[in-house]
Amino acid sequence: MSYTILVVDDNRDTRENIRELLDDNGYQSIGAGNGKVALEMIESKSPDGIILDMNLPEMNGWRLIRRIKDRIAHGLLVIIITAYGDIQMAVDAIKVGVYDFFEKPFNNDKLLISLKNGLEKFEIQKELNTLKSKGLSKIVTADDFGLSRIIKKVLDDARKVARTNFSVLIEGPTGSGKNLLARYIHQQSDRRKGPFINVDCGTISGTLIESELFGHVKGSFTNAYCTKEGKFVAAHGGTLVLDEIGNIPLEQQVKFLRAVEDKKITPIGSNQEYDVDFRLIVATLENLEKLIAAGKFRQDLYYRIAEFTIKVPALVDRQEDILYLAQRFIRHSNHNLNKQVSTEINESVSEKLLSHTWHGNVRELQHVISTAVLLSKNEISSEYIIFRNPSNHNFGITDPLKIPYQKGIALKEDMISNLERMERLYLLKALELADHNKSKAAEIFGIDRKNFYLKLAKYNLN
Repeated sequence: MSYTILVVDDNRDTRENIRELLDDNGYQSIGAGNGKVALEMIESKSPDGIILDMNLPEMNGWRLIRRIKDRIAHGLLVIIITAYGDIQMAVDAIKVGVYDFFEKPFNNDKLLISLKNGLEKFEIQKELNTLKSKGLSKIVTADDFGLSRIIKKVLDDARKVARTNFSVLIEGPTGSGKNLLARYIHQQSDRRKGPFINVDCGTISGTLIESELFGHVKGSFTNAYCTKEGKFVAAHGGTLVLDEIGNIPLEQQVKFLRAVEDKKITPIGSNQEYDVDFRLIVATLENLEKLIAAGKFRQDLYYRIAEFTIKVPALVDRQEDILYLAQRFIRHSNHNLNKQVSTEINESVSEKLLSHTWHGNVRELQHVISTAVLLSKNEISSEYIIFRNPSNHNFGITDPLKIPYQKGIALKEDMISNLERMERLYLLKALELADHNKSKAAEIFGIDRKNFYLKLAKYNLN
């Protein structure tokens, strides 16, 4: 396949030298001397990649990148070349989707290698995007989670454990993306071609969970009108994901433990034992260790399912992902609703999104953005950012405050956790308003500097 590469540089000699290098190596090249012409060529020629100088007349490189941000997200390769580069510029470029960064003068061979590798990577991304847009695939990529350091650590752990057969315990608040992470682990593993079976134990009554997991034979109990295959067998050769495992009755946990340890199951009403081969992933918002202390969950089962634990953070604890995910949800909603709302997020919308506490986490953000896209015409305005749940800026005596209750966990402990999260959010807001000047932030927060520093240390905000 011959790729078309747009070379954008106001220096004619540099531009033509790069074009000659590309033509000699099997690429089709086109050129532009400024950002405005480059934008027109991108829209009319749809190149596969761009080699872009940043210091351009009429429209500089940064402005051009902002204008083509959606194209970059959908597989347009951008490599920056500049005589005025620094580390911060490189970091900022990578954050917005630029593939690579070279300072002039650059090594031709390294540029060609980067171009080849980048096009291969972005070709795969285009294929994934095509599959997703056709609804033919549930492929999960790292881009679906965010760009923050904390979520990158989560994904790094997920990739490491994916290559093993360890049972994985994924903990995190509701709506934080636990099931999405489970699917990501499955697709990164050697079992990716096998089945991916998800069972929500929280929606199945305790008396039916055994039948759901182990299966049953016809006539084994009332209403067992036919033989049913259990989820352990359905997941053979693949991955079994169990949501809210704490809902499994204590008396059934022994049988469950044996199935996980020995990979052998016996359906209800049968004398036949079956070998099964599956990877177990457990996703829960419950604190299983506290359920153990309350006598509601077996300790030996906990150690068996928690060979490797990943904690998915709440959205409020990774604020740098909020706007990134919001833009992704705008693109998804545009496709689903057949609309063309801009992915640009103005200051008032940004402030509203960043000041919300997101009790429903990523799921709530997705719903909020979907509603906003539905109501908007060209651009999302703050009036269309509608929150359905209580947040830090709309608590009041008329608010229907919903308090979830988990068996075995005192309400007081949940309250303390929520109060600490709220305090952390207000500390972050004070730092933001003070432009991270801690003395000024302490004054805004309303306490002396010493105690403010202690609070920053408590929440690892130093």
